Amino acid sequence: MAERQELAPRQEGRLERTPRRRAMSPPVDVYETDEGLILLADMPGVTPESLEVKVEDNVLHLRGEIAEAPGEEVRPEYVEVRGREYYRAFTLGPEFDQEKIEATLKHGVLRLFIPKVESERPRRIEIRTVQ
Repeated sequence: MAERQELAPRQEGRLERTPRRRAMSPPVDVYETDEGLILLADMPGVTPESLEVKVEDNVLHLRGEIAEAPGEEVRPEYVEVRGREYYRAFTLGPEFDQEKIEATLKHGVLRLFIPKVESERPRRIEIRTVQ
């Protein structure tokens, strides 16, 4: 995949090319339960401080910056991960309660629970016997 470049003005009023930073799309698994959705996003190298989860205009945004390498004096011999951040977005339907989303991060895996609004949850109807 070729790196995109964008044009940016230099101080002398000329244009120069600057590399544009690309975000990687983290792999995500989504499970549905009667209570809501469980979303698992693999984001290795991301810390809770460098992770942003927000909902804006019914879109769930996941953005995380990968922590720096072990040190400047260390040079990698082989690199598969070229990006420095993750980004993924999902559109949420009206059946989900956006105010009650829960998020945890453990060992590089972001876990979100997105509950359904009460009216969308299945409910069991009690059957009574008639005498």
